[in-house]
Amino acid sequence: MKKPSLILILLFLPLFLLQAQDEDPLYTRAGFKVGLNYANITGDLDDTDARIRMHLGAVIEFPVSQRFYIQTEVLYSAQGYTIEENGIENKISLNYLALPIIAKYYFTPRFSLETGPRLATLASSSQSEGEESDEFFDTFEDFDFGWNFGAGYKSESGLFFQLHYVLGINEVINTNVIDISANTSMVQLSVGYLFKTKNNRRQQPAVQQ
Repeated sequence: MKKPSLILILLFLPLFLLQAQDEDPLYTRAGFKVGLNYANITGDLDDTDARIRMHLGAVIEFPVSQRFYIQTEVLYSAQGYTIEENGIENKISLNYLALPIIAKYYFTPRFSLETGPRLATLASSSQSEGEESDEFFDTFEDFDFGWNFGAGYKSESGLFFQLHYVLGINEVINTNVIDISANTSMVQLSVGYLFKTKNNRRQQPAVQQ
């Protein structure tokens, strides 16, 4: 009983090997992205307005399967908000070094649903009205943790677009300094490019339907 099974395996094994050789493998690709932040904070401060600022940085996309990818990023992210104090508009700038880790599910060969955590550390802060001091910097938490939700489009050439909403989870303002609860709320629109290297110039296989 074992010999016929072994013979069948030996007969069909070359066919499976040839099929595997015909498929183009998936590759890791690195690149960059740049875009706009529509940033604000939510919480106890009801009279804040959003600011349009920018983000930029490097990205790496790792394939897990034909449909599932992981994209890690290192970004400079300029954020903040505007608040009116005594009839004067004060523009608060909060500049972060951010590390998003995005899971990307390609439900078509080009379009993806994306989600994942975002870790960020406060690099600098400033305000348009008033002095910039250590006390002002200490008003804000050093670490900001949030979660990305969004979608993306990636062309065959490597050009991609992303639209994300960042939901802040931990407090942005240091409650030990000011007893105010506030979280990051931000929409990001990005454009970027993933480079083809010497080892991945072949077209990636189409996503199986």
